[in-house]
Amino acid sequence: MYTLVFFLRWTFLASQLAGRFLFEIFPKPTRAATVPLRLTVRSGSVPFFLRSVRASQASVFFLFFAALAPAIAFGAVLTSATAGMLGATEVILATAVGGVAYAVLCGQPMSILASTGSVVTYTAILYQTCVAQGLPFFGTYAWTGIWTSIILMFVAVTSSSNLVRFFTKFTDETFAALVACIFCVESAKKIIMMFFNSNISSTLAMGSAMVAVVTLGAAIAISNFKRSPYGPEGIRNAIGDFAPTIAVGVGVYFAQFLASNYGFSFEALSLPDSLAPTANRPWIADLAAVPNNIKLMSALAAPACAILLYMDQNITTRLVNNSEGLKKPGAYHLDMFWLSLITGLTSICGLPWICASTVHSITHVKSLTDTAKDPSTGREKVTGVTETRWTPLILNLLIGLSIVCLKPVLVQIPMCVLSGLFFYLGLAAMRGNEFLERVSMCLITDPNEMPKTHPLVTGGADLGTLKKFTYMQIICLGVMWWVKGSPAAMLFPILIAALGPVRIVAGKAGWFTQEELNLLDEQVETDPGYVKA
Repeated sequence: MYTLVFFLRWTFLASQLAGRFLFEIFPKPTRAATVPLRLTVRSGSVPFFLRSVRASQASVFFLFFAALAPAIAFGAVLTSATAGMLGATEVILATAVGGVAYAVLCGQPMSILASTGSVVTYTAILYQTCVAQGLPFFGTYAWTGIWTSIILMFVAVTSSSNLVRFFTKFTDETFAALVACIFCVESAKKIIMMFFNSNISSTLAMGSAMVAVVTLGAAIAISNFKRSPYGPEGIRNAIGDFAPTIAVGVGVYFAQFLASNYGFSFEALSLPDSLAPTANRPWIADLAAVPNNIKLMSALAAPACAILLYMDQNITTRLVNNSEGLKKPGAYHLDMFWLSLITGLTSICGLPWICASTVHSITHVKSLTDTAKDPSTGREKVTGVTETRWTPLILNLLIGLSIVCLKPVLVQIPMCVLSGLFFYLGLAAMRGNEFLERVSMCLITDPNEMPKTHPLVTGGADLGTLKKFTYMQIICLGVMWWVKGSPAAMLFPILIAALGPVRIVAGKAGWFTQEELNLLDEQVETDPGYVKA
């Protein structure tokens, strides 16, 4: 009986999504009594289909370069972390195939699927564990993903995404700080270790460091250009948003300058000659050939992977759904259902796991947001958001085609350029993180120079409370970082999930009053059934 109810439930939801998608593709025409049927395009009467397509054009062009650069960077990291087992080809294909399927089937089309720093880190830890234990990586990887898919399916069926309501800014900030630190430390480590590699000359190591620093500096400068007083605001914002792509171009030009004038030979991004896996293997894993003990061991690693995907997916979806101007309600459980199937597909094909990316998703919403100046305040206010699935659909199709069309360009990118880009992504993730800003205020800034608009000033809390709350987050971050580098690294996702209970215990134990928690860690509405008025 339960199986029948489950089937009818998802059949109904799927029919609703199909109808919604077809409506966006084929708008309902109107036929006058004596006028032949024709599509009329006039100001104020443009069908939703055309409006959404028109709005998606600029968004796709912007997001394509903003999404491709991190995908290449993550591919380079995976190539290094897995000894060439996974690379840029797999990352791009996973993003394209999974993104297209998600764009068509999901309930919240404003979310963009991509590789994330935490998932890439877990993949590297899984590979290191397989090497240490003498286990075949791809067989273990495939079965870990299959078990993860089953867990996520159970989460979707039981509506367990409702648990995201217990995660507040305390969890979001600490988790984001961990990812940002991973970005910065790992990229810096890659450059520094070149100086200790006997197979690499000190001159080449210094040249690689210079290229990475130039790429990083260009990305920071271009990103900060949007805050300058020069030129129209729209042009400044457009240039600043394309900072990663422009920085890659600057880094490649500088590397070519050093190579042509001083004889440097930088390691470039490696892509297969044909549309084939980076490693010498078939696309489809032979699941039956994997020994039973490895299947069972993979089941032990799957819960941690499921926690990472659950956290990344739901936190990003929550931030998207809380964006101003959206009308479509959240579809947490339906999106988790499709993510579980995508996870299973990518695992069987040996592709990297993907989920909703916070940076890409929020950028997607902003690119389709309409604003107008409020006459009373003189500030820009949101008038609406063009909610369409055309942008992620076309975007991911173009990313998939880039393997063929842009391959001559991609193979010219030095790895040191991607290291600089990766470091910039870490710094960008730190920007706006209140936890890291509070660390600066607690440890560096004079208390008298605290911003007058800070909640502690306006709310009347004391500096000691601020420090105590910040130190608690620092300890949690330190413990997660230590576990990530220890023999128990596979367990660090469980510590991420424990951040929510830690915050609850801090309130129940009397470490903070409810008023202080409301000031420092205001809990936003995260009920998946909540719809903003």
